[in-house]
Amino acid sequence: MYTPVALLCRTPARSRLLRTKFMHAAIPSLSISGPAVTTSRRFSRLSRTSSVTSILKAVKDDGCVVIESMFTPSQISRLNKEMDAALANVSAGRPANANTPPLPGGIDPSVFGHNTKRLGNLPSSSAAFREDVADSESLHDICTGIFKETGDYWLSTAQMIEIGPGSKAQPLHADASGWWPFWSMGGKWTPEFAVNFLIATTDTTKANGATGVVRGSHRIKYHDVLDDATLGFWQFPDEQVEQIELKAGDCLLLGGRIVHRGEENKTTDEFRRLLSCTVISSTLTPEEAHPLLLERERARELSERAKKFLGFRELATTIGPDVWQDHQQGGLKRALGF
Repeated sequence: MYTPVALLCRTPARSRLLRTKFMHAAIPSLSISGPAVTTSRRFSRLSRTSSVTSILKAVKDDGCVVIESMFTPSQISRLNKEMDAALANVSAGRPANANTPPLPGGIDPSVFGHNTKRLGNLPSSSAAFREDVADSESLHDICTGIFKETGDYWLSTAQMIEIGPGSKAQPLHADASGWWPFWSMGGKWTPEFAVNFLIATTDTTKANGATGVVRGSHRIKYHDVLDDATLGFWQFPDEQVEQIELKAGDCLLLGGRIVHRGEENKTTDEFRRLLSCTVISSTLTPEEAHPLLLERERARELSERAKKFLGFRELATTIGPDVWQDHQQGGLKRALGF
């Protein structure tokens, strides 16, 4: 998911986005602890049957991990068929949020990709998403492990991102930066509170825009660099951005702090599709209001796990009160009637 950097910091939003878009200078060390950024080794590649412990360790060590064949060919085929129809009605060069006003200077295409389409509200438009992604055994096992320090979790936003031929690389960013803990946490306790499952529904290659990741950037101490109003701590030279190629059905799981971007599609005829599925702690507010958007009759058909994931059940936290409650009726199941 790409959250426009103009929404994330304290200096005037529009001028900051313009500055950030056209800056591309390396910032020494960037308060990254541990080894210097290097391209001498590959990021971990595990399988759908790998233990949750090994997946969590890879995310902690590297900030991301590839889970190969997380989704089956039949699931991907079904999802793509639904996306073919939905994306046909989507305009390129715009964010998934239709309410986002155009950026100044007509730079929307350069920020969001002039030939890139983004589709949100997938629970409403895709049965494959509701049944195969929102109720994925692997996804929920991983999320249970990731969020055990803070409590339950729910879906923030799911977006299909199709990078078409000629689209340039998007600005570098970290997905968790849309929520305040990203900017305020110190170094003593830094649980993951937002992660992104990037699910490839087509093969992603270095040529067609495979996601680029900056090794070691999940260790940036953001609370030490807040005075850098230019967001210079997200500027890295191209040689430090490693592209991670995926086969259709693979998932690149990104921790919330690692710096990454969708890369340039240098092909003339390939459309690179990734389903971006951002999951957050139950203590935070989702980007999309799924319980208000998904029709009740469709929500009734969901498994209990998927109902909770999309906000049709109350959620527990490890610190503070449980959330999304109906105190008088003793739970959303009774209040909703399903």
